[in-house]
Amino acid sequence: MRVFNNNEAKQINVLDDRFYKSKIEDVYYPSVTTVLDAYMKGYGFNEWLKQVGYNADTILQKAGEQGTNVHTMIDHYLSGVKVSWMNEYEQPKYTLTEWQMFNRFIEFWEQSNPTITVNEFAIVSDALRIGGTIDFIGEINGEKWLIDWKTSNYIHKTYELQLAAYATMWNEYNPDYKIDRTGILWLNAATRGEDKKGKSIQGKGWQLKEFDRHYSEAYKLFEHTQAIWEEENPSYKPKNLLYPSEFQLIIN
Repeated sequence: MRVFNNNEAKQINVLDDRFYKSKIEDVYYPSVTTVLDAYMKGYGFNEWLKQVGYNADTILQKAGEQGTNVHTMIDHYLSGVKVSWMNEYEQPKYTLTEWQMFNRFIEFWEQSNPTITVNEFAIVSDALRIGGTIDFIGEINGEKWLIDWKTSNYIHKTYELQLAAYATMWNEYNPDYKIDRTGILWLNAATRGEDKKGKSIQGKGWQLKEFDRHYSEAYKLFEHTQAIWEEENPSYKPKNLLYPSEFQLIIN
């Protein structure tokens, strides 16, 4: 959810972040992650829902906040902004788990020494009818990587399709700078340290996770998922909310 305050109009605009605006007037497309809601969650997720019951929404909300906080720290760091655990009142701004994950990111960054092409880059494709925000594109050892930061407890199949959709959108606009490799920087991995065989970029608690097939093959599965989502949402449009930003009771 994106919130904008218009001081001049005295209005608060709450924008539906599940959709991205095209350059075409009054045309919106669903985000890649919104489309992937149509992908089956699987047996494990359904069993988890049974176990946690009514607590599921609270747990998912907390996990989402954790992911957002870690993403924010990474974005600030890559933008040259100083990132601190404590605020001006010497109180923690983040949980210890979030700060640990950020430290794992720093270890990855210093070990891999990437160059930055873009980070937190919003992209929309009229041809593919989707939009999204790419976490990172840059080069590692001369190869062009598209990487998504993840703080989840496990790697879901939809992550592979998400990367495939982002890479396909990027290549559409950058045919001379196509993506070589895609990966999830998993900041909650069970890894104990560096890969002694040198096959994987990883450290204690983090791993740059790649998938077996090329993203062009994974994108075909995304297209099938998109067809299902569009079948169930034929007249989709964002639900933007507008509220006054101030009130005053006039007392006579």
